[in-house]
Amino acid sequence: MTTKSHDETVDDSGSSKASATVEKTNDDAKSPRSSSVELLNLIEELAQFDRIGVTRLSRHLGIPVANAHRMLRVLERTGFVEQLSDSKEYRLTLRLFEIGCQIANRTTMRDVVTVEIERLAQQVGLTTSVGVLVDDYVLYLVKVETDDLISLNLRAGSRAPVTCTALGKAMLSIDERGLRTVVGDGPFEAKTEFSITSYDDLVEEIATTRRLGYAVERQELSRGMWSVAAPILGTRNSQNAAVCATSYGVELSADEIEQLGKSVVSCAARITRRMGGLSDLHSWEVARAGYPRP
Repeated sequence: MTTKSHDETVDDSGSSKASATVEKTNDDAKSPRSSSVELLNLIEELAQFDRIGVTRLSRHLGIPVANAHRMLRVLERTGFVEQLSDSKEYRLTLRLFEIGCQIANRTTMRDVVTVEIERLAQQVGLTTSVGVLVDDYVLYLVKVETDDLISLNLRAGSRAPVTCTALGKAMLSIDERGLRTVVGDGPFEAKTEFSITSYDDLVEEIATTRRLGYAVERQELSRGMWSVAAPILGTRNSQNAAVCATSYGVELSADEIEQLGKSVVSCAARITRRMGGLSDLHSWEVARAGYPRP
């Protein structure tokens, strides 16, 4: 073996061991296996934070900022990650929940809301559910069935247009981004002839929701379905959520809607208190004062 330089040796065949090592390292860095491992590590790291910037994330992972940014863009395009418009930080979406309910299972929210909506279902004798706002649709998180023979197949993990549901309208009423930012100018998708399709009609509906403290759905998602929902408020910038009670095949009277509205508001308040949010939600005066305008 002969010496080529102070830090590189050449074997009898004349090939450079140092060059071979560098080439192997570069091949490993470009290999699908290496990239996949880095991507999974990035997702696991993101799960530890509500939100995080790309520079800080790269430091935690021990990878270049450019690599972290490239992987975040891939995850953003596929719906697993979103970038917050105000801080430009990144956070996981609930896409993983839709695939395997993993995101929901790592938090206490699902356990908390299940206990409370089971209590609500017993109280009102109707199907109850909790949904969260993802882009411009409602993602159903938990559902408690009753003995009704008629039911709509909206299981956990199902989604529905935000403008066609009481859950969606309840969450839109408290969204800090403003109505147009979330749903656009319309026209909106119609599921039935009762669906709200124009922006002006939706503005009026959200104003009514804010005044009452709860949202009402009158056969807008499915014929024969009436729902009343209230938003779950909190003090931290988290996923918007709402609780809902639904009647299938039996139209709710004005008095029944009002009474159901009180029940879902109380349920939402209990969930919020158990999750460490606002302590006084029954009057809604403080919350309403800070509502954004459409």
